[in-house]
Amino acid sequence: MKIGIVIRCCRRTGSSRYVLEIQKYILNKGHELHVFTNNWDPLDPRVKIHKIPTISNIFYVYEASFMTFATLITKFHEMDVWMAQATRYFTPDVAYMQFVYREWARYKKENGYRVTFGDRVLPLIEARNIKKVKKIIAMSDGIKNEIIKNYGIPEEKIKVIYSGVDLLTFNPKNKGIFRDEIRKRHGISDNDIVLLLVGSPFERKGLNYLVSSLPLLKTKNVKLVVIGISIPSDPIEKYKKQAVDLGVGDRFIFAGKRSDVYKYFAAADIFVLPSVYEPFGLVVLEAMASGLPVVVSKVAGAAELIEDGKDGLLLENPKNPKEIAEKINYLLEENELKRIGRNARKKAEKYPWKKTAEEMLKVFEEVAKK
Repeated sequence: MKIGIVIRCCRRTGSSRYVLEIQKYILNKGHELHVFTNNWDPLDPRVKIHKIPTISNIFYVYEASFMTFATLITKFHEMDVWMAQATRYFTPDVAYMQFVYREWARYKKENGYRVTFGDRVLPLIEARNIKKVKKIIAMSDGIKNEIIKNYGIPEEKIKVIYSGVDLLTFNPKNKGIFRDEIRKRHGISDNDIVLLLVGSPFERKGLNYLVSSLPLLKTKNVKLVVIGISIPSDPIEKYKKQAVDLGVGDRFIFAGKRSDVYKYFAAADIFVLPSVYEPFGLVVLEAMASGLPVVVSKVAGAAELIEDGKDGLLLENPKNPKEIAEKINYLLEENELKRIGRNARKKAEKYPWKKTAEEMLKVFEEVAKK
């Protein structure tokens, strides 16, 4: 079977990570894998890479040019199955839904967030493609429900396949290897409690609510480490100033974009992600695999994997700094870090990337027969 995956960036970090994780399983099963992309991290030599050109560094021009060239170039290649995000390519056999743009655009409008040009255009492209594809892979039940709500797609057309996690890279054993290195890098003492948030845009990840919770923590030797990308429309300086204004500026550490995020999980004590909208949140599963207790918004797709109070703590209202602080205080005061961290690792072990690849391959085989 010849499988073509169209993806703008194919990197080891972020939402495109799945391609690098499932590639070897697909190839080892004797299938041929073609990846159509603009930039990528090293792939298995057996993967056939097709570079899609782009125009300009301006984001929307870049996006539009990728989509246009991808649509043209893929017409010259015969595949048994094509897969892409519903906003990336006209029109794949399988849409891989990591995000529902119409739902996010609606949320932003209803909650007073700035609505961008992309928020208006991407849902239109998404609507066109999602109705034409043969099958949809959704990263969570939450995404599945949003697809049905927004587009009236029959439930049988959608298959929920959770992201996997690299259980070797993200491992509790890393604490003994990288903890001191990362803490020394950022001037964090051995006795400090480290809260970690990974992801951007910061607005959607609820960083402002997490910063607001810091003064409410009963333990004062707490440092918040943030990993992500600062962009002009959502600059990290805004959150640094917020921390200073609240009197906790010395507790806020911005580490930027990191390729060694697994080391930061090893240096942290608690992972916190109070997202206001989070279709899945692979970093949640990576934190759990690293043996960290997680405090996560109930709206996150990864929250579907968590048993509240057993292998993580769920936030009813991620916009409530008091609730965030209460969850963190509970973990520290009740000495629950180790118990919940151990349970988190056990839960993550149920979701290796091999399982994700197996389920995806079943979908490809089903679609190829149609």
